[in-house]
Amino acid sequence: MSAELADTTASDAVPAPAFDPSVPLHHQIYLQLRREIADGLWTGRTDFPGEREVAELFDASVITSRSALDRLSTEGWIRRQRGKRPRVIHQPSAGSAAPRPDLMPVGRFRPYSYEVLFAEVRIAPAEACAAFDLEPGSSLWQCSRVRTFDGRPHSVTHNAQRPEVGELHDARGLSSRPMTSLLAKHGHTVATMRRRMSVGQAPPSATAALGITIAKPVLTITFTLHDAADGVIQWVRLYLHPDHATPEETMNIENGSWSAAEPM
Repeated sequence: MSAELADTTASDAVPAPAFDPSVPLHHQIYLQLRREIADGLWTGRTDFPGEREVAELFDASVITSRSALDRLSTEGWIRRQRGKRPRVIHQPSAGSAAPRPDLMPVGRFRPYSYEVLFAEVRIAPAEACAAFDLEPGSSLWQCSRVRTFDGRPHSVTHNAQRPEVGELHDARGLSSRPMTSLLAKHGHTVATMRRRMSVGQAPPSATAALGITIAKPVLTITFTLHDAADGVIQWVRLYLHPDHATPEETMNIENGSWSAAEPM
């Protein structure tokens, strides 16, 4: 808010953020200032606000603003010195115009390692049941896997398929290959994919595998994979580790479709 407010006039000032009364105010101020720093809004500037300015900007006490600034300093976002204005020392990532070849080779799968958490027929999430036109509480073959990339947990996937499809997969394949590749092996070709994204908490099994707390918000991506007749082959829910960025995507301007070399 502060940098954004500093760059506006009275006529187009950014509205004050809506604070959540159930979350400590100092934490919410810390999150907002951290977002601005990470977004590069303070790069090359020397006017990062001090305790009293932060308190005024967020209509908070100096004690509250001090707590937020202390945390930013402890985590290496700013440097604080007595009698001087805080200085931003974190350098934001500028990103890249194209994926790095060693991370996202076009037309090839990422070299993930897989660890199977479970693979069996069990009661499926209601959303997966709906995808297959089944009543809530129905059973589907399901598989959950931890995907590791470059030695670190990248994401946890939760796949659901009809039992006659899922039970064709073997342990060796599930431990080494993308699910789309396994489906193709058994004659199921994916023609289209639909997806939606949200942010929320992952289940305990996923957070344990990712090494995060259950309170940590994660990007959740839900997919349905369809065959040429638009029949659902697979339902997928993916929980992405907060430290990993989403893949770069390409939009086809003629048909409005998006694509990325990121198989599920």
